[in-house]
Amino acid sequence: MSENLATFFTQPVTINGVGRLAMLIPLTLSISIVYKTMRCERLSRVPAASVVLTIMILLSMGMIGLVLLVLFRLLA
Repeated sequence: MSENLATFFTQPVTINGVGRLAMLIPLTLSISIVYKTMRCERLSRVPAASVVLTIMILLSMGMIGLVLLVLFRLLA
C-alpha cells in the first residue's frame, strides 16, 4: 500500500486536454478562500464571496485566453 502511495510522489501524472483546465477550478477556489478569509469581516460571508471570486477569476482568465487566441489567429 505504501509503495503505491510513494509512486504518486516519484512518478509524475500526465494530465491532458480538459483535465488541465479543470485543475484551474480547485486552484482558484483555494486562492479565493484564503483571500476572502483575510478580507471578510464576517466568517459567514466567506463561502459565497469565495465562490463569486472564483467565478470572476475563471471568467477573466477565459476571456483573456480568448482574446489572445484571436490575436494569435489574426497575426499568424
